Amino acid sequence: MENNSIIIINHISLVPLLNVQTIEFILLLIIEIFAIIYTLFLLIYIVLHWQLIVIKALHNHPILLLIIISFFYIILDLPFTINSYRFGYDNPRTVSFCLWWYWTDSTLMTISLCLTATAIIQRYFFIFKTHLLRIRRTRWIIHYIPLIFCIIYPPLFYLIIILFYPCKNLNINDSQYCLSPCYVKNPLLLNIDWMINSALPLIIIILATGILVGWMIHSMWNLDHPQLFIWKKQKKLILQLLAFSLVYVSGWTPSTVIYLLKIFSLDTFNENQSIIIYLCYMSYFICPLQPFICLFILPEPFHYIKDKVKQILSKPFVTPIVIIQSLKIEKYLCDFMYCLCLL
Repeated sequence: MENNSIIIINHISLVPLLNVQTIEFILLLIIEIFAIIYTLFLLIYIVLHWQLIVIKALHNHPILLLIIISFFYIILDLPFTINSYRFGYDNPRTVSFCLWWYWTDSTLMTISLCLTATAIIQRYFFIFKTHLLRIRRTRWIIHYIPLIFCIIYPPLFYLIIILFYPCKNLNINDSQYCLSPCYVKNPLLLNIDWMINSALPLIIIILATGILVGWMIHSMWNLDHPQLFIWKKQKKLILQLLAFSLVYVSGWTPSTVIYLLKIFSLDTFNENQSIIIYLCYMSYFICPLQPFICLFILPEPFHYIKDKVKQILSKPFVTPIVIIQSLKIEKYLCDFMYCLCLL
């Protein structure tokens, strides 16, 4: 898929480019294989323990949705990206496929950003304002409605601006990669898309995480000794949240900065095309890494595997002693001696 923040490089030698492309292909392929295996295990474990992990734990709902979105990204979007790195061009490269791929990629990434920003805001209520979530009406306003909005809004938004935006499709055979949808040629729509669906969630993630950590440190100094246990529990929830925030901030900040630099037409930065490519390449790892970060937020599957391994290793190895066969041989010898005596 063509990246709008990347300009084609014409002055790089072919051999280094192929080497870099091969390395990028191998890295994406490895992370995809492990991500598929572990995501399937997570989903199976969650289904088997649905009552404990989902129904009785509201704070796990955004995490479950992020795992599902990551799985869809890994099986529907990332394979075509890996295929492009393998061959050096997008395949297939039809108008309908490219529009579907662009819609899928934009939708899944925006849902992930919105869910992460929502999860961080909701984590404040789970830590400091738990009493509000006990009221059904407030629980719907704070918890369920934002999650439903994060799932419904992105696909509808991109469905309208990608598939129903009036434009004339260009000849896709003129390029090795899928062309961007027509709405990117409209500066107003492009900036609205970037500000609302990329920059705003990222800013919320950074600010909300900073405020939450500051609030936790401030509340720590006002706690009495009996309340230290509660603070330790809160600290664990904050650290879990920081793991998710770090992935999104490190993955999305480079491409956001690139877009800002492109808006202000900083030619000195545009000359370093290799840096732009590597920075944009980091965003491909966000969704595949999400299931592994769930080890910190949902440690139950890891403990389950650990306990099973311990059970297998703790079983004593018993050497089989064939007692029955020896008794049968002894009986046959006695019968043979008795027959001899009769003769």
